[in-house]
Amino acid sequence: MRIGVNAALLGDRYYGVDSYILGLIGCLADLGHEVTVYTSSPRVPGSAQVKLRRSCKLLRFDKGPGASALRFLWNQAVLPLRLIKDSIDVVFCQNIDAMLRPPVSQILVIHDIIPLLYPEEAPGLHKYYKFVLPRTFRRADALVTVSDTSRKDIIKCYGAAGAANICVGHEGVGSAVSNPAKDRKPSGFQCQSFFLFVGTFCPRKNLATVIEALAMSGKEIGESLVVVAYADKWMPAAMQKIAELNVSERVVFLSDLQPEELGYLYDHATALFLLSEYEGFGLPVLEAMSAGTPAVVSDTGALAEVVGDAAIKIKAHDVNAAAAIMSRLSVDQQFRQEWQRKGLQRSRAFTWQRTGEQLARLLQDFS
Repeated sequence: MRIGVNAALLGDRYYGVDSYILGLIGCLADLGHEVTVYTSSPRVPGSAQVKLRRSCKLLRFDKGPGASALRFLWNQAVLPLRLIKDSIDVVFCQNIDAMLRPPVSQILVIHDIIPLLYPEEAPGLHKYYKFVLPRTFRRADALVTVSDTSRKDIIKCYGAAGAANICVGHEGVGSAVSNPAKDRKPSGFQCQSFFLFVGTFCPRKNLATVIEALAMSGKEIGESLVVVAYADKWMPAAMQKIAELNVSERVVFLSDLQPEELGYLYDHATALFLLSEYEGFGLPVLEAMSAGTPAVVSDTGALAEVVGDAAIKIKAHDVNAAAAIMSRLSVDQQFRQEWQRKGLQRSRAFTWQRTGEQLARLLQDFS
């Protein structure tokens, strides 16, 4: 089968969506399909089974808000013509990159519906998710989402429009992150002992609780907090809280890391803390567990679904609980090793081979 993958949004920065797209391409190729990828990113390797069709660099996600508008026009006017020219049978499109009038069968990948539930994060995308996305559901032959939590939320928020033919195709762990090169320490990084946060500064990610827990745990623990996040409009609020709590010397900010550098941090962290109010999946937690690093997550939604019983779960805003866990992880090696073992075992269930098996069952309907 000739399968297309719309990857025009891929850029140079590492995002969770990028990881899924790259894993998806590998899955489809491993299933024996002829895969044509529409992208300008050099991170997509061509092969005998993966053909590259170059798109404009201005369409990349990291080119800013204007790229989304340009990509919408490209998806509606240019991509359909390319699909016809390349004799594509089925095309995979990400949630914000669907065609309203697809000339071939279209499978829509919905990673989450966060812009609908948290409009303050992306007002423009909120309108898209509210008014345009339901129309693309009706134009899609199937929907794929990354967790059962997201599947239930899609049905709850979109009703019949989102209920038909939804397949759950979980995330897998990318090889560059799960098998980090030991010498790819981020440039200038000096921390010997640290807790890790990977995400964004938006309030939903709840970094504030992690910072407050660090301050409450006191200087009797040796860990710093390493925050991996690109600067955004919410970063000043985090900086202000850090200053108010007098922990500036214990917090390190990093961004624009290569997957191997992020893998180094996962491999050397005492634990990952991700106490988000809401996630569609929570890839950093899976990546940390695959590196043998304990994870501490909020006890509801997709994070709880992904970790099962293999991570420490607490209430998202429970600072006291988070501080107590920090202290114990810092000093109790046996406790830490127990969660390392559980997390590593759990992470082995989330492979791209398993995702390929899930998608293979879906693709049988298009043969």
